[in-house]
Amino acid sequence: MLALCAAVAVSAVAACGAPPTGTLHTRAGYTLTSSEVPVSVCPEGDASRFADDEGLLMGAHFALRVECLVSFEALPEGFQLDYLFGENPNLYSPQPGYEFTLVQFSQEPGVEAPFNAEAGELAATLKIGDHAWDFDGEVPAPGEVFLTVAEKDAPVTLEVVDVERTQTMDLRARTRDGLIQALYTGSTAAESEVVEGSVDGSATRGSYEYSFDDWRYQSQFFLSREVFQPGAGWVAEPDRALLTVEFGWLHSANGLEWPLDVNDAFKIADAEGTLTPITSEHVDEDLTDAVWRTFTLTYDVPAASLDYTLSFHPKGPVKWPAEDIDMPISGDKNHELAVSFA
Repeated sequence: MLALCAAVAVSAVAACGAPPTGTLHTRAGYTLTSSEVPVSVCPEGDASRFADDEGLLMGAHFALRVECLVSFEALPEGFQLDYLFGENPNLYSPQPGYEFTLVQFSQEPGVEAPFNAEAGELAATLKIGDHAWDFDGEVPAPGEVFLTVAEKDAPVTLEVVDVERTQTMDLRARTRDGLIQALYTGSTAAESEVVEGSVDGSATRGSYEYSFDDWRYQSQFFLSREVFQPGAGWVAEPDRALLTVEFGWLHSANGLEWPLDVNDAFKIADAEGTLTPITSEHVDEDLTDAVWRTFTLTYDVPAASLDYTLSFHPKGPVKWPAEDIDMPISGDKNHELAVSFA
């Protein structure tokens, strides 16, 4: 009987030994967002920061820039995470195989969207692993921070759909797809120097001689590169742009007319050669005893084409409608100009 009691006692002692231990973890899928972060939470010069334009996405109705992407298991030194967790955060580490992953967008994207989005024109999705944030009619706000607990090295992607055109970014690889290329290269507008000249003209019919002296002209060329127009939608493919050239011309004055054949008088070329217009139009404005004509020509060009040579050679004849006479001109010349969007 004593032996049995001793055995029971030993079992009891064993049962009353050290209790099992456990570790608290921040659960997988935990999320935190904040749109009220006035600074970059990632330190300057840190590898988590995106350099230059590698974090930039922009379209007709949005422009945003990824500031940084960082993953960690414990709070890293030098990061201003108190804006998220407070000054004395009590943050438990994720369970093994998981990590905190944080994305912040720049306070200053450095570019502006050309147009404001209307209903149904814009949508975006940010994904970290299995967790997604969806945006309807907008994109992540400047400075906004998104954090979740995801599997280690989980994919981090950003997708923006702007009027049915999708641009994506792989934040881990720092690669971008589907870019509207003209929005990322060069400026949107340029102008030429002013060109000017003077011509004389004359013609003979029977015993009559008709002439004019010193018709002075002055023109300047205004160029723009577009990919989207409100009401018309996308006007160029993602790797191209719609180039528009506009200039004015004194079509008539004091009873004389100088009708410019714009497709003969004006030429524009890029590095690949002379361009052919896809449209050529003009509108007239009636002035006192004169008509001012504005020409508009459009061209389909590569998005990477930024430098152009313009040739302008206004030729005769000048017409005298009341006398039904054409007068050849003298003193005409060709003007050659360089214009760049770079």
